[in-house]
Amino acid sequence: MEPESISTPTENGDGWSRATLRIFGDALQPDEVGVALKIEASHAHLKGQERSRGRGTWSESAWLLASPLAKKRGLDEHIRWLLERLDDKVEIVRELGRKYRIDIFCGFSSGSGQGGFTLDGATLERLAKLGVPLALDLYPPPPADDGVDEGQP
Repeated sequence: MEPESISTPTENGDGWSRATLRIFGDALQPDEVGVALKIEASHAHLKGQERSRGRGTWSESAWLLASPLAKKRGLDEHIRWLLERLDDKVEIVRELGRKYRIDIFCGFSSGSGQGGFTLDGATLERLAKLGVPLALDLYPPPPADDGVDEGQP
């Protein structure tokens, strides 16, 4: 039985979270990763391809699988969504990890500047089996709009 979400960043309505499995490498061929995992990437690109908005070219190839859950869902839910797709592919993920740089990249904001999330033991065990680092990027709350124009006396 899947545990209930232990935490949610949205108790005050302003928080968000997301999680993405990322695989990078100079020689990585995104199509080969997708075939090996039997999963379609959320995003993929090749080294040297043009980036959007005139930001140059990609410095390495990438294959990404992003949780499609709403950003208002708990980070634990996003991570479990990814794990559900990878639990039966542990050896494939480990083999890819010997060739390429892999992580599960998470973004989190409580919205208020305080808050957090909890990963239960079962989720931690599933992560450990993959042998993939978990990267957490914390985002501060947006500046408060107190109605005062700081440029005026």
